[in-house]
Amino acid sequence: MKRYALLSLALFAAGCSNSNNNSPSSPPEAPCGVERWSVKILTDPAAANIDWTPVATTIAEQNSFPQVTVSEDTARMSFEEQAVSMPCTIVAFKKEDDHDIHLILVDAEQDSMIGEIPGTSCAEVAASPFAPEFNSAAAWVANHLGTPATYFKHVDANVTITGVLFQDFPHGQDGHARNYREIHPVTKIQ
Repeated sequence: MKRYALLSLALFAAGCSNSNNNSPSSPPEAPCGVERWSVKILTDPAAANIDWTPVATTIAEQNSFPQVTVSEDTARMSFEEQAVSMPCTIVAFKKEDDHDIHLILVDAEQDSMIGEIPGTSCAEVAASPFAPEFNSAAAWVANHLGTPATYFKHVDANVTITGVLFQDFPHGQDGHARNYREIHPVTKIQ
């Protein structure tokens, strides 16, 4: 009986130690993104080259460029070194698994494009020098559209989005541009 009690105690302790440190005193860290993550959150070395004077653009203009093939570790490309400002309508938004806020943007012709606001609940994003801008854009969404959920909420908000161009690749995302260009990160909404 003593041996059984010791074995039970050992198995119980082993199960408790495999808890991924999810105790109430230490909350789990939010999972971060993967694909071209440092480019998306402006912590890559080439982020220092970004021209922060926004150039006016449109979804139609961004959709007119050919699709560029990228991989998960493609470095920042020259067109991703430009901040842009774009009038559009936010038609849907949700919180992604990596805690980014995914915005589906459309123009009058119903061309679409994605804008994403990095979620600062991820430690890497919170450490970005642009975390205050990400927080401000996320606060705009919460104050004007509502709290993001894990499913798309449909809205109709005419805005001007400011942020940095980003080339994504097909991975099942909703609202993508024909060429998979995005504004990621979104740094301002007005």
